[in-house]
Order: sequence, then structure tokens, then C-alpha cells
Amino acid sequence: MRIGIFTNTFRPTVNGVAKCVEYYERGLQERGHEVIVFAPASENYDRSTDTSNVYRFSTLPNPFDADYTIAAPYSRPVAKALRRLDFDVIHTQHPFWVGAWGAWYARLMDLPLVTTIHTDYRLFTHVIPLPEPLVEGYMRVRVASYCNKCDLVTTPVKSMRRLLRRQGVRTPIKLLPNPTAIAEFQKGDREKVRSRLAVSSDTVLLGFVGRLSPEKNLGFLLRAAEQVLRSHPQTALLLVGDGPERAALEAQVKRPLRDRVFFAGAVPHAEVPDYQAALDIFVSASLSETQCLAYTEAMATGRPVVALKAPGAEDMISSGRNGLLATDPEDPADLASKIAELVEDRERRSAMAQEAQTWVRQFDVVNVAASLEALYTQAAELSQEEPI
Repeated sequence: MRIGIFTNTFRPTVNGVAKCVEYYERGLQERGHEVIVFAPASENYDRSTDTSNVYRFSTLPNPFDADYTIAAPYSRPVAKALRRLDFDVIHTQHPFWVGAWGAWYARLMDLPLVTTIHTDYRLFTHVIPLPEPLVEGYMRVRVASYCNKCDLVTTPVKSMRRLLRRQGVRTPIKLLPNPTAIAEFQKGDREKVRSRLAVSSDTVLLGFVGRLSPEKNLGFLLRAAEQVLRSHPQTALLLVGDGPERAALEAQVKRPLRDRVFFAGAVPHAEVPDYQAALDIFVSASLSETQCLAYTEAMATGRPVVALKAPGAEDMISSGRNGLLATDPEDPADLASKIAELVEDRERRSAMAQEAQTWVRQFDVVNVAASLEALYTQAAELSQEEPI
């Protein structure tokens, strides 16, 4: 099969969707398929570093979200590729911008169209300087309208599938986990990072890996973690990643704890397994995840996850088995108490780590690529059906 993937974000940008697309590309290529990726060029990006299967749109800076540039609607290399190549299926990753152009091309060429809804877009209305109810209503209608023009919709978790149905999506919706290279995360070098940070072997290291942005609710997480650090002197906290919230979070840490809270900044993805392995407990307060890649990576490394109970987290964390869920999104003390439970019980942490590593195997890139291949075949069959 020749597969066209249209995405608003791709390497070298580091975020969950960009990494998912990279894993799709890898897994499908390993199964013998040809994958062509159409994506924006990040600011000052050297296009000569791209592989021959990647075509870029020119971009402008996005004043609302630095993770996503604004793609220009026309690119000569993209146009030439679309005229030259014959595709078997188009797979879009967003209902906006590049995703919308991919859908237009699929309809123009009468090709099967698959889209993946990675997130609840209504949760990002705060980045657009318009009344939130207006933006939220537009997002809901836009996503449903877009999905209903596709042959098949995929999403990572059941809670997102239920939400899409409530919003009016009538197209078949299939679950497709976000893939992870499980084997890579089982080879992380725990001592490499801990030595760099001068964290002793008996310190229980709490940690978060991801973008430091408002939707991650990191101010809340930091307040919870600080409670644990004050009551448990043998603990420390590591935040891995960068983003618009970093300066505010660094300022939030009070002086007595500053030598036990580490900000690693952005790290190359090849080093992420080492940082995950350095942790003892992965912690999160995000309310906006679907199937968070960082949770998957932590579990693949053998780390239990403690998070706030929310759609996405509930789909991934079986509380008491591969992690714990706190239920109060207003009080950091609830999350702190769940973290403290695992800090104090090493045997329980170890049992959860084993359970997490077993449970997470379903998300391996090899398995997800096989599922995606079958979904493309199903989409092709659905595209040939006459509308009722």
C-alpha cells in the first residue's frame, strides 16, 4: 500500500502526535508499505535533513501555540508529489489545516479517508483569544462534521470514542492505541541520569516527562509533589521537558525544596528511556490526555503511574494494579496522598511495575502497525459502499 499521512506536527517537533506519526511511519514501513508524510516545516527547519518520503508546507509562527506552526495552504513540492503519486489511502491526524487539506485531496481523488482524533480539542480553547463557549461550540461542530466525511475514524481510548459519539460522529470509530517502541524503553540506563543529577540510590525519584504547558496542569502537580517532598525527606522531583509554563513552575518552587526539584529541560527522544528509568514513580495531574504516550513509556520502563482520575487516565490506569488514581481535581492533597502511598511501600511499587510492563505490551509499535494496516483495508471497503 502507498499511504499518505497528513499531519500538523512532525519531527523534529517533540509532542505526542508527532511521535505517533513517526511510529506509524516506522511500523508500516517495516510491514512493507510505502508511507508519504505531508507536514509543516518548523521554524528555521533545514528541509535537507528530511528523508525522501517527507514533504513540507511552508509555515508562519503560531501566536497561540508554539508547538504548532501555521501551515501555508500551498507548497510546490507537495503539489508535485500529489500529482505524481498514486495513493491507496489517506490518513489525517487533525481536522484542521494540513488535516483538512488531506481530506480535500482524498475526496478529490476518491480515495479511502481515515482520520485519527488524538485529543478533545475543546480543552484547548483557552489558547484562542475569543469567548470560550463560542470556540468550544465551533470545535465540537467542526470535529463532528469532519469525521462524518471520513470513511473511518480511529481514536486511542474508549472514553474518546464515547465523546465523539455524543458530539454527533456517525462514521465507524475504531480504537487504535498510540504506539510506543516498547523494547527501547526496557533498555533505559537508570544510573546515567541519577548520577548526572547527583540523586542517591535510596532517593525515591518522582517525575513527569512532557511539554510544560497549561493543559498539563503542572502547577497543581507541583503543589502535590511539594507536600510529598516535605513529609518524605528521601524523595525528589524531576520534570523533563520544556514549554511556556517552565519559568512560572521554577518560580513556584520554594527555597527549602529547590535542591530537590530538578528541571531537565527538553531532551532528545533517544534519551527519554534513560530519564524514565531514572524515576521510581511517574506522576501527572493532567486532565486533557487521551492515551498519554508518557504514561505508556513509563509503564514500558516499569514505572507505576499516579495521576488524577480523568478520561484517558482512567482508560490507561487500573488503580491499584499498574498505578493509582486520585479523585479530587481541586485538592492537591489527594494526589499527594496517593503518591505517598507508593513512596512508603517499595514492594507495592515493584508489583505495580511488573503489572505495568505486562499490560503495556499491547501498545508496541509492531502490534499497532498491524492493526492500522487492517483498518486501512476496512476503510477501503467502506469507501466503496453506496451511501444510504
